[in-house]
Amino acid sequence: MPNTKTFQSFKKYIVAADNLRDFCDKYHNYKYSEEDYNDHKKDIENYGFTFIPHHDSKTGDIVSYYGKID
Repeated sequence: MPNTKTFQSFKKYIVAADNLRDFCDKYHNYKYSEEDYNDHKKDIENYGFTFIPHHDSKTGDIVSYYGKID
């Protein structure tokens, strides 16, 4: 289970997405690979959320996702 403080602190970066693939499509600033997708999927399964750091995000900011996988 995720560290509660970390889990809560990334909630301020939540962005809208229908599912994990939509999140990756909308917010990665490069064409993500299946390995990237699987890493995000593991994060959700293990920690309850995933995120894209500012340098890999189309927004230039950290973005996080807490929703369904697919």
